[in-house]
Amino acid sequence: MTASDLTQRLVDTATAWDHPEPQAAARGAGVAFADTVACAIAGLADPAVAAYARATGHSPFDATIPAADCARATGLAAHALDYDDVDDATISHPSAAVVPALLAVAQTREGDRALAPSATGADAVTALHRGLAVGRMLGEALGVRAHYEAGWHTTSTIGTVAAAAAVGSLAGLDAARMRTAFGIAGSLAQGSRQNFGSMTKPLHAGQAAHNAVLAVSLAREGFTADADLLEGPLGFLALHRGPGTAPPVTDADPAMPHLNVKLYPCCYYTHAAADAAQEVREALASGSAIDTGSIQSVHVTVQPGGLAPLIHPRPADGTQAKFSMEYVIAAMLTDGAVTLGTFAPETVSRPDLQDLLTRVTTAEAPVPPAGPAAWNAGYAVIEATLADGSTVTRRVARPRGHATRPVDDATLRAKVDDCLDYAGADTSRAAQLFETLVHVAEQGSLADVAALVATVAESRGESRAETGAAL
Repeated sequence: MTASDLTQRLVDTATAWDHPEPQAAARGAGVAFADTVACAIAGLADPAVAAYARATGHSPFDATIPAADCARATGLAAHALDYDDVDDATISHPSAAVVPALLAVAQTREGDRALAPSATGADAVTALHRGLAVGRMLGEALGVRAHYEAGWHTTSTIGTVAAAAAVGSLAGLDAARMRTAFGIAGSLAQGSRQNFGSMTKPLHAGQAAHNAVLAVSLAREGFTADADLLEGPLGFLALHRGPGTAPPVTDADPAMPHLNVKLYPCCYYTHAAADAAQEVREALASGSAIDTGSIQSVHVTVQPGGLAPLIHPRPADGTQAKFSMEYVIAAMLTDGAVTLGTFAPETVSRPDLQDLLTRVTTAEAPVPPAGPAAWNAGYAVIEATLADGSTVTRRVARPRGHATRPVDDATLRAKVDDCLDYAGADTSRAAQLFETLVHVAEQGSLADVAALVATVAESRGESRAETGAAL
């Protein structure tokens, strides 16, 4: 196919495409919903969400505000802790934009013309995968690697159009209105990686969710946009492509690859190295303890481009620490885990971690310094040199939770429980919430799903009020 066919193919995908593997689609969507909602509930405890609520009066999951505003607040919360899923194909966090938008437009709102009041869980599964497919196709046409390396945040750029496809599917837009929604969404898509390590980074996901709902709402009401916004000479692709000629758009299955679930609440580019550091620690540990003072140096090598988002080698706070390879490796070697608490201010400032991270160095290399020269997609090698001159080296290709190493229900449930506990939410509802979300395809009403999510989220405020804690 030619590039001129792209917009029509995106429209066809968003309005008529079905995942070729229904069982895999249901499972993938269930994991995405459970994971994203858990991350958003945990995000309620993040200062960015609190500051946003003070400034706007808008809170995540709130059915009393317009759907677009709710989607933005929930998307911010979903991405606030950088714990949400990742798509290799678009170098983005797609579910943080798509899932909040879908839940928001399904909620019952007084005085608000609902976009998808009768949507089912099965409809949500279809919508989610259509949105993911559109995002992957758009990323391929865009030349996503060059786009990302030029400084664009793909969660916000590609994510806005992908989320619009998902919301438009759930709302039942016809082809003409879907094309208009793409024209609006593509014109609103933006976001700079310069803001990585700040509160604005997760706002990008929220803004993508908001703009998707807005684009679909406007398109449904007859609002106009250029039909060739995505491919026109002044359009999305022309503005957002990196240097060089456009890559070909293929007919590859847009449903693959699947999403990667994050098991550490920090930038995904640290995860393979964190797994390798955990293996190094296990080799060095005496019982459950490790003497980090015996570590003279730690060198981390990753594939070319593998350090691009890790822009804070000496983090000053928890938000920056999420984008610091040095800090994540120091924390894993010292504590044997990287958790939500790893990025608390009092943890980041710990003298032992601050000391060890100064001994961590990083590099990118086309040929790994250990193991086979060949690699696929990525790798991480950790070499720890001890005071006696001996070394311990470990290599990891893909981290746990990657699509090729998928999480099981027990691991995902543990993450959901941890997120609810971190937020101070009612953990007695965790089992019901998990089962509902992981089996979202079987739910008869997406509005009921959204209501359950809101109830669990609101329990955080109730429990904190009972103990007199600040919200």
